[in-house]
Amino acid sequence: MVLFVELDPAAGQWIASNADRRWALLLEYWSNLAQRLDRLPKRAEIDPVGLPVGLLPNIFLVDVVRADGAPPRFRFRLLGASITARERVRPGQYLDEYMTGTPPDDMTRHYLDCLDRRVRVRRTNLAWDHPTKEFISYHVMLLPLSSDGTLVDALLGLAIYEA
Repeated sequence: MVLFVELDPAAGQWIASNADRRWALLLEYWSNLAQRLDRLPKRAEIDPVGLPVGLLPNIFLVDVVRADGAPPRFRFRLLGASITARERVRPGQYLDEYMTGTPPDDMTRHYLDCLDRRVRVRRTNLAWDHPTKEFISYHVMLLPLSSDGTLVDALLGLAIYEA
């Protein structure tokens, strides 16, 4: 189904059977764009107006920042309203700054996997900064973007919260 990436089989099955069609809609949008272009899409080719209805509040864009010899860093460029309503991360912030005090975990591996064009859906939870301090479960999917069609230099993400 998806061109130019390796879609985790479990993620593919989960997306196909999920009642929330936003997962499939974003994957189809990205895949159709990649197939039409015959390469990985560029960040600038992701048209907010062209995205399927209902996705924009849950979409985020991440720049991959590379420096000589250093591991890549991930800087949040755009965060949808559903994300900023629940998370403390803000545009311009780096993933490693957002995760201060926590060791690299599945979140970091998820971002690194996407650099290698491996697509999966990660399930996690967060303690919502709310008076009740309740936990919110959510899923995240990352898709690779590339300015030159080969090197992944940006990520398109979808985060959907269950509460």
